[in-house]
Amino acid sequence: MYMVIVCYNCGQFLLARTDQKTRQCPHCEARLVLKKTRMVASVKTAQKASDLIRHLKSREMKKK
Repeated sequence: MYMVIVCYNCGQFLLARTDQKTRQCPHCEARLVLKKTRMVASVKTAQKASDLIRHLKSREMKKK
């Protein structure tokens, strides 16, 4: 299983496996403790998580 999370340092969407405890943000290089991050969604495959992140980013761009 995978989850889509939000970096609490820069606000970017990331994907992480549900069995991970930490994740490094590729955008700001912050070390994230996954229990402290905001989880947006949980999906079964990395492909679905990636598609969801793409959709969320495009939706945010439309708001600006």
